[in-house]
Amino acid sequence: MNLKRKLMLVGMTMFAIIGSIQAEEESVKLLVSNAESVKGGYKESTDSIYWKFPGSVGLNANQAYFNEYCTDGVGSAASVDAFLKLNANYQKDKVMWMNNFSAQYGFIYSDQFSGGDDVRKNMDNFSLQTKFGYKAAKNFYYTALGNLESQFQKGYSYDKKDVNNLDSAILVSNFFSPAYLKLALGIDYIPNKYISCFVSPVTARFTFCADTLLSSNYGMERKSNGDYEKTRTEIGAFAKLVSDFDMTKTVHFFSSLEGFYAYNAAVQEYNDIFADKGVYFDEMDAYLLEHPTVDMYDKDIHGWYVKWKLELSMKVTKLINVSLRTQLKYDNAEKRTNENIAEKGVRTPTTDAWKLGYPVARTQFWESISLGVSYNF
Repeated sequence: MNLKRKLMLVGMTMFAIIGSIQAEEESVKLLVSNAESVKGGYKESTDSIYWKFPGSVGLNANQAYFNEYCTDGVGSAASVDAFLKLNANYQKDKVMWMNNFSAQYGFIYSDQFSGGDDVRKNMDNFSLQTKFGYKAAKNFYYTALGNLESQFQKGYSYDKKDVNNLDSAILVSNFFSPAYLKLALGIDYIPNKYISCFVSPVTARFTFCADTLLSSNYGMERKSNGDYEKTRTEIGAFAKLVSDFDMTKTVHFFSSLEGFYAYNAAVQEYNDIFADKGVYFDEMDAYLLEHPTVDMYDKDIHGWYVKWKLELSMKVTKLINVSLRTQLKYDNAEKRTNENIAEKGVRTPTTDAWKLGYPVARTQFWESISLGVSYNF
């Protein structure tokens, strides 16, 4: 090939490259020219750019071992939990639609557990939420919200000992037992991208308890034939404050504080007359036989709850992170039973219902500190 042909070939190649670059530039210019400026953002003719699908998946682990001479603990224990977060968010003009699904599942192993269950579930929950908003004014949206929460598998309490002084597994939860569905209409105040405050004066909260063995633990109504209702409906007010942002390039902060109060009295609990008379929970049936006119339940309790979730995570590397997660909750419809009932004979009419063995609501708290692997997308 002579020099002239070589120069022609090089020239044609350069022309093709320059042409392709110019075509790319023209396509970008066309994309921008078709966009409309919306307060510093862009609005395209296609909706695809308005959808965002962020999420994360990860695995956390913790292990501890104490020898027989150690005063800080006993034996060995290991815990593992996995989590998944998926989001589908849409925002265009005055419309905002946020959807998310989150789930956690974990278990713990300890060679000090007795009763045959060396591996126990220690974390189990999932939540599905959708929130649709239409802008009413600056930073304010008319909003409709739907939220479903439950767990995947059976959960047990191991506080009680059997006749052999071994841990006895007491069923406390199951799939859709309980499950909570909230449907709310209200106003969402979003002053910036870090904070959201949702207030709803009209919220329907549905409580489901498919396993009737657990119905009394969650204030479900007992019918005249002795069977329990599997659904409870409450109408009330709901509020939720969420803060979600990066404190630094490596530290992320998330906080969710919510509360609900029912206008209608729909939560059943045991009649106070039993505790007033110092009757133990396991003596109640005998007492009812002797006093047939006494009603077993009062149905004049307004359901309410407060729940605060906090997550603080720090990236060690792109995939490895350290996280702190806590939850503080009080729900006056979620009951637990004290298995360490006071000795008979020492009770008085003022003895606390908890000490008498009755299911009562208590403050619930859990925390998790873990080192794990997570992938954000």
